[in-house]
Amino acid sequence: MKIKNLLITLLLLISLVSLSSCFETVEEINLNNDGSGRMTLTFNGSQSKAKLASVMKLKSVNGHKVPSAAEISSELGRTATQLRAIPGISNVKTNADFQNYIISVSFDFKDVSQINTAFSKMLTAYKIPTYNAATYVYNKNTKTFSKTYQLNPATKKQYNELKQEDKEVFKSAQYTSVYRFQSLVKTMANTKASVSASKKAVMHKTPILNIINSGASVNNSIQLQ
Repeated sequence: MKIKNLLITLLLLISLVSLSSCFETVEEINLNNDGSGRMTLTFNGSQSKAKLASVMKLKSVNGHKVPSAAEISSELGRTATQLRAIPGISNVKTNADFQNYIISVSFDFKDVSQINTAFSKMLTAYKIPTYNAATYVYNKNTKTFSKTYQLNPATKKQYNELKQEDKEVFKSAQYTSVYRFQSLVKTMANTKASVSASKKAVMHKTPILNIINSGASVNNSIQLQ
Protein backbone atom coordinates (compact mmCIF):
# COMPACT_ATOMS: atom_id res chain seq x y z
CA MET A 1 0.00 0.00 0.00
CA LYS A 2 1.42 3.42 -0.97
CA ILE A 3 1.90 6.04 1.71
CA LYS A 4 -0.54 8.32 -0.14
CA ASN A 5 -3.23 5.70 0.29
CA LEU A 6 -2.27 5.17 3.92
CA LEU A 7 -2.62 8.87 4.62
CA ILE A 8 -6.02 9.23 2.98
CA THR A 9 -7.21 6.13 4.80
CA LEU A 10 -5.99 7.40 8.17
CA LEU A 11 -7.81 10.66 7.58
CA LEU A 12 -10.91 8.79 6.47
CA LEU A 13 -10.91 6.73 9.64
CA ILE A 14 -11.36 9.89 11.66
CA SER A 15 -13.83 11.73 9.47
CA LEU A 16 -16.02 8.66 8.95
CA VAL A 17 -16.75 8.10 12.63
CA SER A 18 -17.39 11.76 13.37
CA LEU A 19 -16.96 14.86 11.26
CA SER A 20 -16.44 16.79 14.47
CA SER A 21 -13.39 14.71 15.40
CA CYS A 22 -10.17 16.72 15.63
CA PHE A 23 -6.82 15.77 14.15
CA GLU A 24 -3.79 17.50 12.76
CA THR A 25 -0.54 17.12 10.90
CA VAL A 26 2.40 18.80 12.65
CA GLU A 27 5.66 19.86 11.02
CA GLU A 28 8.49 20.81 13.39
CA ILE A 29 11.95 22.12 12.50
CA ASN A 30 14.64 22.87 15.08
CA LEU A 31 17.18 24.98 13.19
CA ASN A 32 20.72 25.76 14.33
CA ASN A 33 22.60 28.89 13.27
CA ASP A 34 24.88 26.85 10.99
CA GLY A 35 21.91 25.52 8.97
CA SER A 36 21.83 22.07 10.52
CA GLY A 37 18.91 20.82 12.59
CA ARG A 38 16.17 18.29 13.06
CA MET A 39 12.77 17.84 11.41
CA THR A 40 9.78 15.94 12.77
CA LEU A 41 6.54 15.19 10.93
CA THR A 42 3.62 13.95 13.03
CA PHE A 43 0.07 12.78 12.34
CA ASN A 44 -1.90 13.22 15.57
CA GLY A 45 -5.25 11.46 15.84
CA SER A 46 -5.18 11.11 19.63
CA GLN A 47 -8.40 13.03 20.20
CA SER A 48 -10.24 10.34 18.23
CA LYS A 49 -8.30 7.32 19.47
CA ALA A 50 -11.29 5.38 20.81
CA LYS A 51 -13.19 5.72 17.55
CA LEU A 52 -10.09 5.01 15.49
CA ALA A 53 -9.49 1.80 17.42
CA SER A 54 -12.96 0.60 16.43
CA VAL A 55 -12.67 1.62 12.78
CA MET A 56 -9.25 -0.03 12.46
CA LYS A 57 -11.07 -3.35 12.88
CA LEU A 58 -12.95 -2.80 9.61
CA LYS A 59 -11.71 -4.06 6.25
CA SER A 60 -12.52 -0.92 4.27
CA VAL A 61 -13.84 2.63 4.58
CA ASN A 62 -15.53 4.38 1.65
CA GLY A 63 -13.89 1.87 -0.67
CA HIS A 64 -10.41 2.42 0.80
CA LYS A 65 -8.69 -0.56 2.40
CA VAL A 66 -8.10 0.00 6.10
CA PRO A 67 -4.40 -0.60 6.79
CA SER A 68 -3.35 -2.85 9.62
CA ALA A 69 -0.90 -1.69 12.27
CA ALA A 70 1.68 -3.98 10.67
CA GLU A 71 1.18 -2.37 7.24
CA ILE A 72 1.56 1.13 8.65
CA SER A 73 4.71 0.13 10.54
CA SER A 74 6.08 -1.47 7.38
CA GLU A 75 5.56 1.71 5.35
CA LEU A 76 7.21 3.76 8.09
CA GLY A 77 10.18 1.42 7.92
CA ARG A 78 10.37 1.88 4.16
CA THR A 79 10.29 5.65 4.61
CA ALA A 80 13.14 5.45 7.13
CA THR A 81 15.21 3.40 4.68
CA GLN A 82 14.68 6.03 1.97
CA LEU A 83 15.77 8.80 4.34
CA ARG A 84 18.89 7.01 5.57
CA ALA A 85 20.14 6.75 1.99
CA ILE A 86 20.26 10.55 1.59
CA PRO A 87 23.68 12.20 2.22
CA GLY A 88 23.49 14.60 5.14
CA ILE A 89 20.45 12.91 6.69
CA SER A 90 21.05 10.97 9.92
CA ASN A 91 19.47 9.79 13.17
CA VAL A 92 16.25 8.77 11.41
CA LYS A 93 13.49 7.77 13.83
CA THR A 94 9.94 6.55 13.26
CA ASN A 95 7.23 6.00 15.84
CA ALA A 96 3.75 4.49 15.58
CA ASP A 97 1.69 4.75 18.75
CA PHE A 98 -1.43 2.70 18.04
CA GLN A 99 -2.91 3.38 21.47
CA ASN A 100 -3.07 7.14 20.92
CA TYR A 101 -2.83 7.08 17.09
CA ILE A 102 0.19 9.33 16.86
CA ILE A 103 2.55 8.53 13.98
CA SER A 104 5.81 10.38 13.41
CA VAL A 105 8.99 10.48 11.34
CA SER A 106 12.03 12.53 12.37
CA PHE A 107 15.59 13.05 11.15
CA ASP A 108 18.67 15.24 11.54
CA PHE A 109 19.99 17.25 8.58
CA LYS A 110 23.32 18.99 8.02
CA ASP A 111 21.80 21.62 5.73
CA VAL A 112 18.21 22.80 5.18
CA SER A 113 18.48 21.93 1.47
CA GLN A 114 18.53 18.26 2.49
CA ILE A 115 14.91 18.59 3.64
CA ASN A 116 14.02 19.36 0.01
CA THR A 117 16.01 16.34 -1.17
CA ALA A 118 14.30 14.14 1.41
CA PHE A 119 10.79 15.14 0.33
CA SER A 120 11.63 14.90 -3.36
CA LYS A 121 13.07 11.39 -3.07
CA MET A 122 10.27 10.12 -0.86
CA LEU A 123 7.57 11.47 -3.15
CA THR A 124 9.32 9.98 -6.19
CA ALA A 125 9.68 6.62 -4.43
CA TYR A 126 5.94 6.52 -3.75
CA LYS A 127 5.07 7.82 -7.23
CA ILE A 128 3.60 11.06 -5.92
CA PRO A 129 4.27 14.17 -8.08
CA THR A 130 7.07 16.27 -6.58
CA TYR A 131 5.08 19.47 -7.14
CA ASN A 132 3.27 18.55 -3.90
CA ALA A 133 6.41 19.42 -1.89
CA ALA A 134 7.31 22.75 -0.32
CA THR A 135 10.79 24.30 -0.65
CA TYR A 136 12.89 25.20 2.39
CA VAL A 137 15.82 27.65 2.26
CA TYR A 138 18.18 28.99 4.92
CA ASN A 139 20.69 31.72 4.10
CA LYS A 140 23.41 31.66 6.77
CA ASN A 141 24.78 35.04 5.69
CA THR A 142 21.49 36.92 6.04
CA LYS A 143 20.11 34.54 8.71
CA THR A 144 16.86 34.15 6.80
CA PHE A 145 14.76 30.97 6.85
CA SER A 146 11.94 30.52 4.36
CA LYS A 147 9.33 27.99 3.35
CA THR A 148 7.60 28.30 -0.02
CA TYR A 149 4.78 26.18 -1.39
CA GLN A 150 3.64 26.91 -4.92
CA LEU A 151 0.17 25.49 -5.49
CA ASN A 152 0.01 23.42 -8.67
CA PRO A 153 -3.40 23.45 -10.42
CA ALA A 154 -3.21 19.65 -10.59
CA THR A 155 -3.42 19.44 -6.79
CA LYS A 156 -6.72 21.28 -6.62
CA LYS A 157 -7.98 19.34 -9.65
CA GLN A 158 -7.24 16.05 -7.89
CA TYR A 159 -9.08 17.26 -4.80
CA ASN A 160 -12.11 18.32 -6.85
CA GLU A 161 -12.23 14.88 -8.44
CA LEU A 162 -12.51 13.12 -5.06
CA LYS A 163 -15.80 11.59 -3.99
CA GLN A 164 -17.78 13.85 -1.67
CA GLU A 165 -17.30 11.47 1.26
CA ASP A 166 -13.54 11.64 0.72
CA LYS A 167 -13.62 15.45 0.60
CA GLU A 168 -15.25 15.44 4.03
CA VAL A 169 -11.93 14.17 5.39
CA PHE A 170 -10.29 17.55 4.91
CA LYS A 171 -13.01 19.75 6.44
CA SER A 172 -11.64 19.61 9.98
CA ALA A 173 -8.02 18.72 9.17
CA GLN A 174 -5.40 21.14 10.49
CA TYR A 175 -1.77 21.69 9.51
CA THR A 176 0.56 23.09 12.15
CA SER A 177 4.13 24.23 11.60
CA VAL A 178 6.53 24.98 14.45
CA TYR A 179 10.00 26.41 13.73
CA ARG A 180 12.50 26.78 16.58
CA PHE A 181 15.73 28.77 16.30
CA GLN A 182 18.90 29.44 18.31
CA SER A 183 18.67 33.15 17.47
CA LEU A 184 15.87 35.60 18.16
CA VAL A 185 13.23 36.19 15.50
CA LYS A 186 13.48 39.71 14.11
CA THR A 187 10.69 39.76 11.50
CA MET A 188 8.50 37.37 9.51
CA ALA A 189 6.37 37.68 6.41
CA ASN A 190 3.35 35.56 7.36
CA THR A 191 1.09 37.73 9.51
CA LYS A 192 -1.04 34.71 10.48
CA ALA A 193 1.92 33.07 12.26
CA SER A 194 2.79 33.83 15.89
CA VAL A 195 6.11 34.27 17.70
CA SER A 196 6.72 32.64 21.08
CA ALA A 197 7.39 34.65 24.24
CA SER A 198 11.06 33.67 24.01
CA LYS A 199 11.21 35.12 20.47
CA LYS A 200 12.95 31.92 19.36
CA ALA A 201 10.02 30.01 17.86
CA VAL A 202 7.32 30.60 15.25
CA MET A 203 4.04 28.68 15.07
CA HIS A 204 1.42 28.70 12.36
CA LYS A 205 -1.87 26.77 12.20
CA THR A 206 -4.05 26.57 9.12
CA PRO A 207 -6.83 24.33 7.79
CA ILE A 208 -5.50 21.86 5.23
CA LEU A 209 -8.21 23.09 2.86
CA ASN A 210 -6.47 26.49 2.81
CA ILE A 211 -3.34 24.78 1.52
CA ILE A 212 -5.29 22.89 -1.14
CA ASN A 213 -7.13 26.01 -2.26
CA SER A 214 -4.34 28.60 -2.17
CA GLY A 215 -1.04 27.14 -1.00
CA ALA A 216 0.16 30.58 0.05
CA SER A 217 -1.17 30.17 3.60
CA VAL A 218 1.87 28.09 4.66
CA ASN A 219 4.50 30.35 3.09
CA ASN A 220 6.78 32.31 5.39
CA SER A 221 10.10 34.12 5.43
CA ILE A 222 11.66 34.54 8.86
CA GLN A 223 14.50 36.97 9.52
CA LEU A 224 16.66 36.15 12.55
CA GLN A 225 18.78 38.55 14.58
